[in-house]
Amino acid sequence: MDIDTKKHSRKDRPGQNTSLKPFIRLLGYVWKQKRYLFPALGCIMFMAATYSASLGSILPILTVLIRPQGLHGSVDQYVTEKRLNCTIGVYNPVRDQEFPGIKARTAQFRVIPPSSPLRNGTTKLDGNEFILAVNDKEGTAVDVLPILAEATTLRIRFIDPTHGPNSQPQETVVTAKPAKFYHTALRRALAYLPGGVEPHQRWRTLLIVLGLLGVVVTLGNIARFSAEYLACIVNCRTIMDVRRHLYAQVLRLPLSHFSRNATDTLSRFAQDTQEIFRGLLNFFEKIVTEPFKALGALCVALAVDWRLTIMVMVAAPIALAVIRKLGKRIRRSNRKLLMTYSQILGALESTLTGMRVVKAYNGEHYERRRLFSMDRRALGHQLKMGRTEALASPFLEMLGFGAVVVAILYFGHSILTEGVEEEIPGFLALVVCMAAVFDPIRKLTTVYPKIQRASAAADRVFEVLDRPNEFSQDTGKPRVRPLKDTIVFENVGYTYPESNRPALRDINLTVKKGEIIALVGPNGSGKTTLVSLLPRFFPIGQGRILFDGQDINEVSLRSLREQFSLIAQESVIFPDTVRANIAYGLPTATDAEVRAAAEKAFADEFIRQMPEGYDTVVGEHGATLSGGQRPRIAIARAILRNAPILIFDEATAQVDPESEMKIHAALESFLKGRTAFVIAHRYSTVRNADRIVVMNDGQIVAVGPHDELLTTCPLYSRLYEAQFKSNGGSAEENA
Repeated sequence: MDIDTKKHSRKDRPGQNTSLKPFIRLLGYVWKQKRYLFPALGCIMFMAATYSASLGSILPILTVLIRPQGLHGSVDQYVTEKRLNCTIGVYNPVRDQEFPGIKARTAQFRVIPPSSPLRNGTTKLDGNEFILAVNDKEGTAVDVLPILAEATTLRIRFIDPTHGPNSQPQETVVTAKPAKFYHTALRRALAYLPGGVEPHQRWRTLLIVLGLLGVVVTLGNIARFSAEYLACIVNCRTIMDVRRHLYAQVLRLPLSHFSRNATDTLSRFAQDTQEIFRGLLNFFEKIVTEPFKALGALCVALAVDWRLTIMVMVAAPIALAVIRKLGKRIRRSNRKLLMTYSQILGALESTLTGMRVVKAYNGEHYERRRLFSMDRRALGHQLKMGRTEALASPFLEMLGFGAVVVAILYFGHSILTEGVEEEIPGFLALVVCMAAVFDPIRKLTTVYPKIQRASAAADRVFEVLDRPNEFSQDTGKPRVRPLKDTIVFENVGYTYPESNRPALRDINLTVKKGEIIALVGPNGSGKTTLVSLLPRFFPIGQGRILFDGQDINEVSLRSLREQFSLIAQESVIFPDTVRANIAYGLPTATDAEVRAAAEKAFADEFIRQMPEGYDTVVGEHGATLSGGQRPRIAIARAILRNAPILIFDEATAQVDPESEMKIHAALESFLKGRTAFVIAHRYSTVRNADRIVVMNDGQIVAVGPHDELLTTCPLYSRLYEAQFKSNGGSAEENA
């Protein structure tokens, strides 16, 4: 059964999986970089903390500038209100109703709920009372608020001028609740800042607060740089790890995978992994960072007014639901786009490879239309993603605007109808914090689609990583024993995965050790498929192949392939040095061994003439080598490997007579005492075989020596007259 199961073909359908599971699985690769990941996360959290601190500084800065009691007095007022469960204001004759005899900036009880300790004092207070002195300390709010915030027993002297012009000061004794430890800590911290409400004192306080803010912002930016650089290291190393695993897996996949998915696999290496990199980059820059920033801003907003903050944050789940919905649409479109990219890449590769044919047949117009059609499909998918991404940000902008409007209306009502200007710093701070909360959410609308795109790309990469490879079933299998007697084909058959017609049927053949077998037959007769089953390039569909009675399906694949050297019809040359190409099958070979193999293949003579000899780097596909030099490099590779069995697909169609003579001379020397399967196209190859196997339509029709087959096999006779004789001359000419 083909290793590419139906499970994968179903999974390949676009839009099948719209969850973030592939991206979550990708984070497993990120976790491997934890020595960089943990410091990066630490820097991100520190950066978010400094961001929150900078937002939190807005309220004290506005308090210094606006509130008449100044920063210290505002904190004392806040602590006092919490201890006495009341609302305190600061009298302003210009703004409030004017009361003769009451000084400006005098503290005043505004609202006193029934649960307040002020209701239980020796004299009950109802609200609107002005505080004249506390524990014998007379003065304005700046003088009495520190005592109200700190002392446990409070002797408060007050007056309520609303009772008429004859109102007299009164006194009450109140026991206040102890201050919370964090209130006490806040007051102690402020003790290090200069106080006072005079302009020069406020100015000095403002400079110090801004200086501290500058230090916080500097530290935050240092943390930001560190976080981004460490995240870049994590991303790059993660992608390198993914590519390494993908490459290792691709190298283990069967040849049937590449016959159908070669270009698509290349696209997954290039386009899909790049999409994953962009997604991971945005993941650390936004998905990890922005929620921390939003959380910090939310904490500050809750401290300013928790009721209104919770009311406004009802919009957040709506925003997240919309982002998730749009992300799914983008994921489906991006998966289709990536598949279109692989088709474009395949079209470009085929066009560029066959450019000689394109020009010879005036096919430029056809190729242009074909590529343009694919580009149009890609454009459609891109525009669909663009529309979805463009919709997200405006929607969140309107949602955030609605939340800010609610905050403005709430505070505006207090300021405009009740004349409570002291609420202005809190109002402005809350508006800024709400904007700071929704800004990360707005940014997530642009990032989440990128995460979905990366998830679609990761899904395609994991499809390859999850495919069963050639070696997955080899665990525990024994090594193949060296060939001593025969290789036997028993009723062997094979059908390609996407074909309804068998490529091989009922192949029965016995080959003795040291025998040279020539395979001949028309194109498509099954010659290459037959020899490809020997090293298990394709799984044997039916029957068995036995090495001295040992089924090759029951031995480890690596040990089996160690028995073979391969010389393909199109000599495979890698873009590396000549030495590396020859030593490809035996990387541990010494320079002397490489040179000896090259000499036996008659390749040393032209290698020495190259600019850097054996260290010369040949071009892609051996483009810098001639048609006669490439086969000799391949033969030198096979000679150096010195495997007991040779598979040779004759590749002399474009070779000049002198090179062909040297190739055959090298082979004759190398094949002595060696088992060989030779796919022959010329008589000069056939005549050296011990036996000739004639194939047609996936079956063996005849086996025997040349002279016998000429008289007993009509197909061989026709092949000899039409192909071998024209390609290689008569027997007498080649003798």
